[in-house]
Amino acid sequence: MSDSMLPILRQLPDGDRVRAGVLLRMPDSVMLKYHDVIDAACRRAGFEPGSKFLAVRVSLSLAVRSDAGLPPAELAIMAEEFRLGMAEFAAGASHG
Repeated sequence: MSDSMLPILRQLPDGDRVRAGVLLRMPDSVMLKYHDVIDAACRRAGFEPGSKFLAVRVSLSLAVRSDAGLPPAELAIMAEEFRLGMAEFAAGASHG
């Protein structure tokens, strides 16, 4: 990794729970700019939930809004469900 890499991106190889926390805290601007790098890091680590969470966040960020400024309802619900699951995992909740 180069010295110019953002600190938040440096944390991606630190384990799945750490990776989940990083994805939750990551600003949309960083996620959108570096989504290919982030996705590659998740895939290299075999962290498929991270790749899926990233895809949903990118989709939500790029979605056309309604006249009221809201994203499509189904996408917003899916994003919230992914967020909740990722937050539980990052906090140490067991799955299975």
